[in-house]
Amino acid sequence: MWEIMLLVLMVMTRTRTEEDSVGPANQMHVEQPVDESIVDPPKRRGRGPNLNLSATRDLPKGSKLSLQMDDATKGFIGASATKFATECGIVIRSCCPMKFHKWDLVPKEVKDVMYEKLQVKFHLLRENKVFMEYVNTRLHLQWKRTRGTLSAHWKGNGGRTNPQLARSKMKSDCRNEEDWNHLCDYWELESTRKYNEQMEANRAKQVITCRGGSRSIANHVFHMTNQEDEMPPSPLEVYHKLHFKPSKSGWQNDDARIEYESIVQQKNEAMNKLISEDVEITSAMEHEIEKEAIKSVYAKTKTTKSAWEVGVGPVLRKKDNWMTSSGAEQSQPASSETENLKDQVVQLQEELKKNKEELDQNKEKLRQSDERYERFSRYMSTKFADFQSSISAPLGSEASGSDAQLNEFSDDDQV
Repeated sequence: MWEIMLLVLMVMTRTRTEEDSVGPANQMHVEQPVDESIVDPPKRRGRGPNLNLSATRDLPKGSKLSLQMDDATKGFIGASATKFATECGIVIRSCCPMKFHKWDLVPKEVKDVMYEKLQVKFHLLRENKVFMEYVNTRLHLQWKRTRGTLSAHWKGNGGRTNPQLARSKMKSDCRNEEDWNHLCDYWELESTRKYNEQMEANRAKQVITCRGGSRSIANHVFHMTNQEDEMPPSPLEVYHKLHFKPSKSGWQNDDARIEYESIVQQKNEAMNKLISEDVEITSAMEHEIEKEAIKSVYAKTKTTKSAWEVGVGPVLRKKDNWMTSSGAEQSQPASSETENLKDQVVQLQEELKKNKEELDQNKEKLRQSDERYERFSRYMSTKFADFQSSISAPLGSEASGSDAQLNEFSDDDQV
């Protein structure tokens, strides 16, 4: 009997529970408006900004990273070079205003702030001319890359066809809205549009592309150097690495493969000639032969001489004089002389401004004097009919007397 009653209670309890759970759900479904908007589920959080925390994670507290420079190219090499480039990008995005559309126009005070930010994690040799010139070069490259990323975002949102729409979609990592508006104003200029089109056309002409990425040639050479005997790779090995993908599609394109074969052919011809002359070929000589072969092949298709030659390294120009130690020594007095010249220019500009203000004041006084003289002439003409003929050729004493009369007339006129 008790078992039957317990079973009935269990069935009744289960039925009541199901009714309670179904009833409110049906009621909510009926009361929901048909045109009520459905809220989208929250988006998955993506990757945040790179803070470069790994740069000093393994260092003792208060320690900083040292930067190693390549003797030949004066560029930073090693693992710290990559971390330094990342930090430069962070500093540019957080400190550098984008209203300056040329790197040389960025004020020295702004660059000093960026140097101080970099000094938090890295040792900067502020007194070393060559060192700081390359730091400035790295910041310049990151500045160009940052602006390029923002420009790509602007173009991707219809900047060329619908500038107002693109302006309303500011990139999230842009420093502030003021910077974004400055950039949009610059990109919307007709001169900027023509310049961008010309640069795109020039990039389209680059038949042989390089797969070196953001890592410099000097840093590629550093990582390819044999750690046991410290033997650097040959220029031909560097060229092969920058144009051949062993794990993917091989050569960048047929042009890169043909150029490489031509370089190897010219190298072999030069080597065979030296061997026939019983010349002992050293590693240094072989490297020079490869460099000359690369230059010779590229000279057939490359009419302009740039700062870099693929697989070879930098070609020093006058403006690259700071990359050599002698150039750095010569640039020290030149730098102080330049500062003195700048100070002189500023002083001359101030004097010119002051002289211009004085000239404007004198012009105003002369204008007022002419007006007073005209009034005086009209007054005297009404009183004396022969006044105009009498003053047509005034003597010095008469002119002085006229000035005195003019002053008296001016005083009376004011009264």
